[in-house]
Amino acid sequence: MQNSERTYVELLFRASRKYASWDPEMEVKVGDWGRITQGKRGLLFWRKNGTFLREGNIYDDGLAEKYGIPKPNKSSTSGENGERGESWIVSNNAVQVDVGGAVAGSTPALAQCKLKGAYKFTSGKGALLVMSNPTISYIDPPGALRKLLQEPSMRDLVVVSEVHSCDSYARILTSSAGNTVALGLSVEPPIPGAAEAHAHATWVRSTSVGNFKSQVDERGERRYHPLFRLVSLTEKATSTGLRSSEEEWESAPLSEAVPPWLVEEERKKTSEVGQK
Repeated sequence: MQNSERTYVELLFRASRKYASWDPEMEVKVGDWGRITQGKRGLLFWRKNGTFLREGNIYDDGLAEKYGIPKPNKSSTSGENGERGESWIVSNNAVQVDVGGAVAGSTPALAQCKLKGAYKFTSGKGALLVMSNPTISYIDPPGALRKLLQEPSMRDLVVVSEVHSCDSYARILTSSAGNTVALGLSVEPPIPGAAEAHAHATWVRSTSVGNFKSQVDERGERRYHPLFRLVSLTEKATSTGLRSSEEEWESAPLSEAVPPWLVEEERKKTSEVGQK
């Protein structure tokens, strides 16, 4: 039976092609490199299947300079008037529904939330991640990592090419099919006259069912990293012959690193596409 973390990672990977962190408090930076654990038994029994283990960072190790990899770019989802942005990532079995209908008066605090949403999960367990005030750091062009990943010493290794960071997040894994979940961020204004005036925010949800976790940094620091992209070179990409130009080669996207338990499924899909 799959554990909750593995199910959550798998559901959101299928939806976004990115890794969803079970513990977003753990720092992840663009340029981190390492391995995806296989979950083998033995001395390393404590390493969970499908967890990214950082072994270094290309900017700290001098690898970025050696291979001409540019520094990360950063983009934000904030509005033109400085309004807080938001980002929702949901599993493929989710259908967005009206918040009012989902709550039906049972959670009145949700009605007052500016940031809110509701989804019904139609089959099996469902996963939802919402990030408040997020930014995305990424390497551009995407293929700038290709020369590095072609080095024999980088075989079977992955690199973080993109990281979503935010000052507040909520994640939930539902317990069964048919669950409807409404989430909102309730923000109370700072107390007048307080030495350090910070608005108090908390996540509100319509149900206590499922595996739920949330955090808020009241100083507004983006110290949570709920989502990131891992890239690698497939055997097919490594053995590719001539390319039309250096520019096209570097701009071509790299393959996303796939959770170990989904590797065989991905190979079958690729084979089926190639046969059509």
